[in-house]
Formats: sequence, structure tokens, C-alpha cells
Amino acid sequence: MRIAHAVAISLAVLAGPAMAQELTTVEVQAEEDAEKTMTVSCVDPAEPSLSDVGRVLSLSDPAKAEPLRGKLMAAAAEACAKNEPKISVSRTANNKVTWKAKKDEAAN
Repeated sequence: MRIAHAVAISLAVLAGPAMAQELTTVEVQAEEDAEKTMTVSCVDPAEPSLSDVGRVLSLSDPAKAEPLRGKLMAAAAEACAKNEPKISVSRTANNKVTWKAKKDEAAN
């Protein structure tokens, strides 16, 4: 895995400014609890563990983690496509995953 990251970083540096601006990862944070975070790769996304999905989406029923994992990954993929490095996610009452860009507090 470290080799893949090193190769991706090397390619970004060698390809020039246009390529370097593309995201390599997205930080996914629970909307209601900033301590509940995970990182998803934009270059080679691997499915997060079911326990990570349950933790970030605050699931009380572990059986809900499997179907929500794909929705969480779709949210991360959208953020990658929109060049959003940090997002906050939440789960609606009907088990949809919504996300919004998380602005860096240090910049404000």
C-alpha cells in the first residue's frame, strides 16, 4: 500500500500542476461528532470496514452497515470528483447518506 501511495505522489509531482491539484484522499467526518472520522482514497478506494461505517454514521444496528457502506463510498467518490478534501456525512431517517463540504476552520 505504501508503494501505491509513493507512486501516486510521484506521478502527481511529475505530471505538473494540473495533476497535482487532484485529490488523493478525502477525510470523511460524522456531521454530529468531529471525532468520528475516516479517510478514503480517491486513487484506489478500498471499502471501509463495517465497524468504521457504523462508527461514522452512528449506527446502533450493525446490520445497517453493509447497505450503507456503498452509499458512504458514493459520497466519498462525489467529493473526490468535486475536489473536496473534507466532508461531513449524515444518515437520514430513510437511510440515505448525505454529505456536504467541510470548510477548514483555520481558514475562517
